[in-house]
Amino acid sequence: MLQKLAKGQLIVGDRAPMNIYARSGIVLLTKGSLIDNEQQVQALLAQGYFNPKERVVVRQDETDFQRRRYSKELNPFLELEELYTQLDKAFEHAEKNAAAKGFQRRILGIAEHLLLLAEKSPNALLGAAHWPKDIPSTLDHPMRCAVLLAVVSRPLKVSKEKLLSGLAATLTANLGMLHLQEKLNHQQTPLTEQQKEAIRNHPEKSLLILEMLGVKDNIWLTAVLQHHERLDGSGYPKGLQGSQISNTARLVALADSYAALTAPREYRPLLTPRQAMKQMLGDDAELLDARLGKVFLSQLGLYPPGTPVQLKNGDLAVVTEKGVAIHTPICAGIKASSGQVYVQPPRRDTSETDFAIQKILNKDLLKPLQPFLFWNIKVSNAIAE
Repeated sequence: MLQKLAKGQLIVGDRAPMNIYARSGIVLLTKGSLIDNEQQVQALLAQGYFNPKERVVVRQDETDFQRRRYSKELNPFLELEELYTQLDKAFEHAEKNAAAKGFQRRILGIAEHLLLLAEKSPNALLGAAHWPKDIPSTLDHPMRCAVLLAVVSRPLKVSKEKLLSGLAATLTANLGMLHLQEKLNHQQTPLTEQQKEAIRNHPEKSLLILEMLGVKDNIWLTAVLQHHERLDGSGYPKGLQGSQISNTARLVALADSYAALTAPREYRPLLTPRQAMKQMLGDDAELLDARLGKVFLSQLGLYPPGTPVQLKNGDLAVVTEKGVAIHTPICAGIKASSGQVYVQPPRRDTSETDFAIQKILNKDLLKPLQPFLFWNIKVSNAIAE
């Protein structure tokens, strides 16, 4: 007798562990077929059944992970939702110390997924990462860091293997302080001495956890250990300087700093992307790698995709991609100065005088909106069937 598929039985990038049937008994997907994307998963969960008497293929463990393939039409917003779920599962396994089973495979799978999304749909991926969402910072911060690194690294001559290691480092850099991190985000009182010590020690603790989970990738481990080191020696935990800090760790540090500065915190005011860039390339220029910082700026601009803005003509809009200059991105209109909401978001080039950006708006403006509309993602691709 056929049983309904349950969430978690199918993972993007894995091969189907069993034959999947329609209710009528027709085979929808044969065992061993590659699961391409999250839209396919959602469609199969809605319509699919399996025969519990058939042998189920056990997924590969450790560093073995399947290469991702995609159709031409993608929805990074849905894909990112699934990656948050996968990251949550990886952290849960790490916390339970489940003999490292599948931990590396899951983390590296997320990393490769992000690299391919960054290649296919970099602007929508950045928009998805910047879009407001109700997700714990212990998941949102590392995922935003990884998205930033995946997009920013595109023009750099870095091998795919090193990029995967760097992305894995961004996803796991705070393993040693997950519970404290969530608490600090809502704390309004000054840090206690015990908390300060835990923060300074978390890179080493994260490294230890990863080693216990069987991670042996030196680039990954080194970047985790060094992501809070600074070029002038003022960082921690070792106080390393200049060339002692790996290039991967420098990239992770930039992504980590930007993501932290532009995220809401109880203990400090929220910085706009422009303010964060100014601090990173101005006040912190001697601490972070200025050369990599310029690449970071050139790829994100002063108004990254997903930034809500008001234009000179009174339109409320959201940035969707880079423009001809870092301060003149392309936007999609949300609402006209009259208050009328655009059914079809018009394209606005902010290098034109009438559409020049006047100010950045609160991201709460975006919460009730369907983000896929602003990146021309087809409705059939944006809504799980």
